[in-house]
Amino acid sequence: MLGSSALALAACGGDDSSGPPPTGGGPTPAPPPPPTPVTNDSFDSTATTLDPYLAAITNELVLYNAKARDYRVSLIETDVDLMRVHIWDEQIGREVASFQIANPDYGNLPERVLLTPSNPLNSQQFSGLQGWLRLNSSAIEADARIIQFTGPQTSRIERNNVTTRAEYTRPQSIDDFEEVIPVGPGRNLTTIRAALESLYDGGRLADQSNPDQLPVCLRANPFHRIALVFDPGTYTGVSEHVPDWVYLVGREPDSVVFEHAPGATGPIIEGQANTGAIDLTLRNTAPNGASGTARYAWHTDYVHGLQTPDSEGDINRDYAVDFRRVKFIVGPTAQIQAFGSGIGVQASANFIECEFDCENINYVGPLVAANNSAGTIGGGRFTFANCRDVS
Repeated sequence: MLGSSALALAACGGDDSSGPPPTGGGPTPAPPPPPTPVTNDSFDSTATTLDPYLAAITNELVLYNAKARDYRVSLIETDVDLMRVHIWDEQIGREVASFQIANPDYGNLPERVLLTPSNPLNSQQFSGLQGWLRLNSSAIEADARIIQFTGPQTSRIERNNVTTRAEYTRPQSIDDFEEVIPVGPGRNLTTIRAALESLYDGGRLADQSNPDQLPVCLRANPFHRIALVFDPGTYTGVSEHVPDWVYLVGREPDSVVFEHAPGATGPIIEGQANTGAIDLTLRNTAPNGASGTARYAWHTDYVHGLQTPDSEGDINRDYAVDFRRVKFIVGPTAQIQAFGSGIGVQASANFIECEFDCENINYVGPLVAANNSAGTIGGGRFTFANCRDVS
């Protein structure tokens, strides 16, 4: 990302690219209780001889980022040393993903088991599928049996539980979120980091010194998106990792500012996939140094390094960062653009009704930029709609 940019918007000192000003309208949060994702039966009602054991132990099985809808369970094992479930794609006729827990405690199973998006028999065959499995531990018989299913009649997954990439919707306001978490002075959560780390219960924590990672929030997904809603004020941070399907939202337009913490040696926000910001200002305020990563305000760079062809030879990984009514500002001491990204196949960075500005009179360069990932079949895209360069 320190090299030349393949995509860039504007530069300090350039002419004002006029357009409609960002629209206001502060969101009014109304936090609902976290709902169970909308699903129907785990298995297709057209299955003629549905396996009773599989149905009994499976409370919910959801697949998303799918290319098709014809999936079934091909194998299940509930051994004392290993729990595993294989997923079969009828379209291409092979196993494409799996759920697995080593040394499972059937009396204390995790909230959901996340899908591994590769062929369990050949890890080189990547599918890009995502999803989860909820098990009914009371019905599990822990023994060494391995049950295999040879056709869709006994184990087809309900098509309403399979969501393709084209069906995703991106949030536009606070009303589009299934869960709202308030952050600010006087709240239970007062900082960016505390708010984010509150999400990782049961998931993988972020290592703040390592930008090359994607932490896990087990309850955030396309059907249960989470908004961290910040009260008016200035918040500081560095290398704050945002999980998939979590967004950062200002409670009132033009009232919430994110800046670098003193001595920061990396971006303020690491927002890697299916995330974004609404109604706030991102200002990078730390000068670049001899060590550490570039001091962007927002950095998106993890997923483009995982552009692995799926079992049909396609790059099957859909992700986007979305910004609505966000101000990106190169601060008075910043020496690099406010948004920096490595962007790969099927990726997009979307800027809707955003402003771009520069407060450093000595900075000449892009305000927002990305490199396409090398060695992949094409690249990602930037989308700008009703944006302004006010620098």
